[in-house]
Amino acid sequence: MPVTDVDTSLEARVLAALETLDAEMVDTLSKLVQIPTVTPKYPGLSYAEVVGGEGQANRFLAEPFAAAGCQVDLWEEEAGRANLVGVVNGTGSGRSLILNGHVDTVPPGDHADWLGSDPFSGRVQDGKLYGLGAADQKAGLVAMLFAARALRLAGARLKGDLILESVVGEESMDHEVGVTATVRRGYRADAGIVTEPTSYEHPLAVAPVSAGGMGMTVRVRGKATHPGARMELIRAGGRGTDVGANAVEKGAYLLQMLQHLEQQWGISKRHPLFRPGFFTLQPGVIVGGPPGPQVPFIVSTHCRIEYVVWYPPDETADDIVRQIDAFVQKAAALDPWLAENPPEVVKWHDWPPFEVKDHPIQGVLQEAHRRAAAGDPALAAGGRLEAFWAVCDATFLNREGIPTVVYGPGNGAQCHARNEWVALSEVRQAARTYALAALRWCGT
Repeated sequence: MPVTDVDTSLEARVLAALETLDAEMVDTLSKLVQIPTVTPKYPGLSYAEVVGGEGQANRFLAEPFAAAGCQVDLWEEEAGRANLVGVVNGTGSGRSLILNGHVDTVPPGDHADWLGSDPFSGRVQDGKLYGLGAADQKAGLVAMLFAARALRLAGARLKGDLILESVVGEESMDHEVGVTATVRRGYRADAGIVTEPTSYEHPLAVAPVSAGGMGMTVRVRGKATHPGARMELIRAGGRGTDVGANAVEKGAYLLQMLQHLEQQWGISKRHPLFRPGFFTLQPGVIVGGPPGPQVPFIVSTHCRIEYVVWYPPDETADDIVRQIDAFVQKAAALDPWLAENPPEVVKWHDWPPFEVKDHPIQGVLQEAHRRAAAGDPALAAGGRLEAFWAVCDATFLNREGIPTVVYGPGNGAQCHARNEWVALSEVRQAARTYALAALRWCGT
């Protein structure tokens, strides 16, 4: 259905319906944030202590899904971790659309770091709603839900099916029990929109591409000796590695060298929708020390540095790890100890990128954003094509042959941050955009 063939009076009724639903939408989001939904397979957590919140949240959402006219499907691939899918059946001959989001969050960390020592407050203050998962990404879930509610309230009858998905496990790439399980269960569409937050450079960008996210370890060995022999290791005339080698310092050397590679990437690795310099090597964990008790009374024998590596969509993780390893070995060749005891570079995680090129869902979503933002210059400046700044389940929908882009409320800098919040103006804009996009894509 061409974008121009839209019943503007129906659009107006849908937008008016959203206004009447506004207080309920904010209340639903607040209550959803108040349900802890930490993904139980996040590294370092006790699965048994955490599991269950995702299922509780999706059971909470099942009733408003039904109120939106959905046929509701609530099921578990793993106990306590129910996925929720709702289908608004079309009248026929239209294009189908998936609106997808995840209900799980990362862990909150120290509760004392949060406003009122409560990561799950759902409090509303100065136009913002606070709490873990507010931006990442319960706001998107609630916005897409109320878009469907407004369509029903306005009497819209879509030709194509509208499929709403609230899935588990995204934060730990546990897609086989989450988004991929929905596809295996038979939920497919002609296009998809993942409702992750895309307000980073500009408000509510349309993101048809993401980088790849790779987990990588650099390991270095040392040679133990008494710390009183340090002068032998670092002073002119010392016996050097005949006596010992400090793995922590060798690791620090490689960390600095990899920062030089990162600088090179800022010039050599480019993509038109990513900011220059996006592709980076982020050292997030460094652990080193002597054998036995971790005290500095023995020169360190091991060092491990854990990285997150962001790489371009036209490369693979295997390509990238080969490039990094070659650079590390060249850097090691400049150090007598490392030349004889080469460091290890190991890939342990890969979230593949996605890229959708020139698909009609992009233009439909941009036009819907433009019309939904009418009268608000700040929001009207959004809706641009930009890269998604992280990774998300759009990768796995695209891999299943469902062309999927990302668009949703929330600033990327708020995700995984203490005192996470989402601007309610963006939640409202997203709900309006999803509703108008469904009218245009599915037809009426």
